[in-house]
Amino acid sequence: MKAAATETKRRAGYGFLRGVSGVLAVGMVLLALFNIGVQFYANAHDLPGPGALAVTAHIVAALVVIVAQVIADRFNDWRAPVSSLGVLLISAATLWTFWWA
Repeated sequence: MKAAATETKRRAGYGFLRGVSGVLAVGMVLLALFNIGVQFYANAHDLPGPGALAVTAHIVAALVVIVAQVIADRFNDWRAPVSSLGVLLISAATLWTFWWA
């Protein structure tokens, strides 16, 4: 019985922050896949695509946020909010650099 209470308590910590960072992590993966698809389409039709830098940066950002999200989901100490904030910052930096600026 004590293990179940500990597990419930463990899952309750930082839930909202983990949820928001999880949504952003999935969004970054989808954005990286979208960029790959657009680059392949552009190459096949002799059009300018996003470019190697943008595609590579999106792939690297997606991989980093997935690792950070896994850390945020597995731990309930200081690593959870720090990893979740890392996901938020990396996602914001990628969106700002390649989409909004």
